[in-house]
Amino acid sequence: MRIGKPYNATLLSIIAKKEEITYAELQKEYCVPTPPGVVSSRNIMFDADLEILEAEGYISRVDGLITYIRR
Repeated sequence: MRIGKPYNATLLSIIAKKEEITYAELQKEYCVPTPPGVVSSRNIMFDADLEILEAEGYISRVDGLITYIRR
């Protein structure tokens, strides 16, 4: 039995629907604009969540292009 790190299923579903998406497009679609002085955990964890998805083998990131890997 393999136990992996918890991952962001919402972020993965956006990538899976598009199959290929640029970092900027994904950030625009996933991250929500916040008023000055307000911190959103969704925006803060964005890069860390991408790293986890890549480490677990769900996505591939090359030169700003994020590709969904069917597992």
